[in-house]
Amino acid sequence: MPFFLVVIWAWEKVAGDGEVALRVMNLLWLIPGLYVFANGRVDRLLIAATSAFLWYYIDEARPYGMQIGASLMVFGLLDRAVVAASDRSAEGPLLRRYQVWLLAFGLIALAGSSLLGAIWAAAAVGAAACAVPWRVRRLAISHIIGPSVLLVVVLAPLGLYYLWTVLGGAGGTKVATTDVRTLLFSAYELLGFAGLGPGRTDLRAGEGAIVSSYLVALASYAILVAAVTLAGVIQAVRDIPPRTLAACAIAFTAAAALILIAGYILHWRVVGRHLAPAIAVVLALQATGATLLWRRPVGKLVVLGFLMMALASGASIRFAPRHAKDDYRAAATVVRSALTGGDRVWWSADALGALVYHVPLGKGCGSALYVSEPRPGFASALEAPTLVVTSKPDIYDPEGALAAFLSDQHFQVTETFQAFQVWRRASSTVSLPCG
Repeated sequence: MPFFLVVIWAWEKVAGDGEVALRVMNLLWLIPGLYVFANGRVDRLLIAATSAFLWYYIDEARPYGMQIGASLMVFGLLDRAVVAASDRSAEGPLLRRYQVWLLAFGLIALAGSSLLGAIWAAAAVGAAACAVPWRVRRLAISHIIGPSVLLVVVLAPLGLYYLWTVLGGAGGTKVATTDVRTLLFSAYELLGFAGLGPGRTDLRAGEGAIVSSYLVALASYAILVAAVTLAGVIQAVRDIPPRTLAACAIAFTAAAALILIAGYILHWRVVGRHLAPAIAVVLALQATGATLLWRRPVGKLVVLGFLMMALASGASIRFAPRHAKDDYRAAATVVRSALTGGDRVWWSADALGALVYHVPLGKGCGSALYVSEPRPGFASALEAPTLVVTSKPDIYDPEGALAAFLSDQHFQVTETFQAFQVWRRASSTVSLPCG
């Protein structure tokens, strides 16, 4: 994630490292992205404003806000170019000079956000190149020389960097593989279902039975999503030239397929966030479908129902307790207090989360020991803890070694937070504290 890491590092120097400050950076990408994507169309803005997918990932200090904003910008500009190319009576360039520079910036941001972003950037370029016939590529040479040189100068070294990292073993977290369930969950996220269903912690814990409590809402929304999206697809087939439609379908399907196949072969789990740039296509289709249906009396009811349920999903995923973020703040508070009191603490959660919330990690007194993916027998060479904080065992304790240790040593859960458990020894077997 080279460019994202550089940008968030620079942003932290200006805005600080607080929760709100780090998340606000996403607005720097989302606002211009939405402005270019909408191009004056209220329907696109309305659909985007009710997207639970946007509500969730714009609230995270991860590269997906950057990817979403850049992909909206790229899609909006290429959409303008393709529409201009299909208008044979129009004259002048497909894009103005500043728009070509803006397109280059969007492609660089998308490609530099992560390797997955680079795949989507390549798909966008490929789709545009194939969609616009040579005879109508009205782009002045003076408009494209500078942006083209910039793209080559930036993207060529970036491609070599990605190749170097992949050959060096970089890749996604191998907590699971990509299968039909993850494919369905990706669609579940991108289409905005997540806020109407159970929380991620419950889904991660494998409590599938809890989904039944939300079946009515999910099924109702599924009918509305299908109606709006299908209407958008029908309108796109009617309005978009076959060559353009085929180019876009092949390019974006190929990008998604490449990521999914890589996830299956390399055994890392592909979910909706890894397909984040595809949200631009989803929002555009849904906006087109909503506009088409609005012209009919019954269609108005469908659109209103869709917007209300989409908004409810977005609000739920942002504010409902079951969709709360992993509570690193509360877990860190417990650890800092325990360290001050002389406890020996093990931290089995994200190391960067400990850094952000000021939990010192180390091996000495006054620091928590970072325990991630331990192997059986790992504890024999370590000083026994008096307090252990655990989170997401499928990631940080995939072999169950830490869970077995906690059970053998009679640790008990004393506090729980979202995605966290705090363990202490049973009173009958208390060990000496640190120091």
